[in-house]
Amino acid sequence: MRSPKARAKVPWVGSAGQGLVRVREYRCTACDGDPPQAEQFERASIAIVRSGVFGIRTARRTQILSTGFLLLGNAGQRYEASHDHGVGDRCLVFDFHGRALEDLAESLRRGVGAEPFAVNVLPPDPRVDAFRRLAQDDLVATSSPLGLEELGLSLAAHVLSLSGTGTARSSAGVPDSRRARDSIVAAIAEIEEGATRELCLSDLAASAELSPFHFLRLFKRETGVTPHRFLVQTRIRRAVDLLRDSSRPITEIAFDVGFTDLSNFINAFRREIGVSPRHYRQSGLSSSRRI
Repeated sequence: MRSPKARAKVPWVGSAGQGLVRVREYRCTACDGDPPQAEQFERASIAIVRSGVFGIRTARRTQILSTGFLLLGNAGQRYEASHDHGVGDRCLVFDFHGRALEDLAESLRRGVGAEPFAVNVLPPDPRVDAFRRLAQDDLVATSSPLGLEELGLSLAAHVLSLSGTGTARSSAGVPDSRRARDSIVAAIAEIEEGATRELCLSDLAASAELSPFHFLRLFKRETGVTPHRFLVQTRIRRAVDLLRDSSRPITEIAFDVGFTDLSNFINAFRREIGVSPRHYRQSGLSSSRRI
């Protein structure tokens, strides 16, 4: 994936894999006020945002991405990246070579003969974040290309199930404004900063200077999920890192990320990740990595 970041002479780091899938970690130093530039995806790719906030404009629409969001690109698709809400970002990028993604889409009986991705942006998904963390662990451990290919294709199968495939979806008739995106960026930051507390819709809407109903519709339109789902998924994504980085008791992790009941945490984790917190800590996503 090429972008204005490349012109800032910020290299790809942590690249691995030479077969069907290559995994790369990318760091961007673009600033607010830097002009967007027309670019294109060289290969089909999935980029998982690790930090930062930026905008993507395609022929479909302009959308914002922040920590945990996914940027999906079809080979040859053009886009513009802008940084109106802060400085830089970091992404973990999966590049798919040849017809790897098209063949996978066809095997799933979705959009045969069409582009793999029908959308360019997806909201944070805890299972994707679990795949992301496993890939980072593999990069650090200089894992074999076979392991990264398996992980990348399993990630792609899950993302395809979330995004669908086929011809591009039109956003005609959907209002699209900088003010609306600014409001949602602020709401995302408020949810992430207050994820360990109980938040209420009226307070989030008041911060955005919108009615609760209008805020709810706008948040879901811009992110793909409701504020409550975004809050729960934020907590689960933080639990994923704690389970991989520490040996702390699962009960302690559940309370630290914002859950007030252990059973609710375990049920939410299993629903979002596909395995229990204990299983993920012990053996990753072994049962979910098979296609």
